[in-house]
Amino acid sequence: MRNLNSYNRIVIKIGSAVLAGSNGAVNQSILSSISEDIAWLFKNNKEVLIVSSGAIALGRKKIKLSKNLSLAESQALAAHGQIELMSAWKKHLNKFSIPIGQILLTPRDTELKISSKNATQTVSKLLEAGCLPIINENDSTATDEIKFGDNDLLAAKVAKLIGADLLIVLSTVDGLYTSEADVQTRRLSSLIKEINKITPKIKKMAGHASQMGKGGMISKIDAAEICFKNKCTMVVTSGKNKRPIRGIEKRTKATWFIKK
Repeated sequence: MRNLNSYNRIVIKIGSAVLAGSNGAVNQSILSSISEDIAWLFKNNKEVLIVSSGAIALGRKKIKLSKNLSLAESQALAAHGQIELMSAWKKHLNKFSIPIGQILLTPRDTELKISSKNATQTVSKLLEAGCLPIINENDSTATDEIKFGDNDLLAAKVAKLIGADLLIVLSTVDGLYTSEADVQTRRLSSLIKEINKITPKIKKMAGHASQMGKGGMISKIDAAEICFKNKCTMVVTSGKNKRPIRGIEKRTKATWFIKK
């Protein structure tokens, strides 16, 4: 089902390379478009959660470190960049009078019984209060989790945790292409429009992780597997499109993961 009206609780994941430029600056026009679409979802009585990457990328704006970061350097950038990230979200969502609440999680927090219960309760109260939860990985204190991925798996686990029926992944690519070479040319005929089952062939098409984000398409395929197990539809599309969320229904460039 590709009709947004068919879904009630929606998790939207935004990748680092969508929100931040290579210099650590926020892509203001993109964040503005996404925020406008979120406001549209609110007006249509949808429950919305954001899983937002970008803390480490935005931390580079004022803290100058080498390109190949150590764990401690990544954590330092995350600590600073998380403030920049939330400030950017607050600035754009204030235009629509949408209050926000920050939740920082590690993948373990979505798996341990007590931690996951607390996270679920916090999300539920924020939603009840009309407040938009913005979730990010707790990169400033994480160790192995900081290499976990560009929040794709975290988004899928959050969707599972709160019983979401749709996960929208906004990336720098339009969806899953049949080969990495086709990603560069963005040949529409090579874009897979709908996937009903994750097979070894699908995983092979996904290739390797991207440079700026740590997840790449392969982590999105892993996220789709989690969604399939929890009756949650997932769609991958470019966050750089005009009306990136509202336009999904009519957009030809997107890959839907819908379990039959």
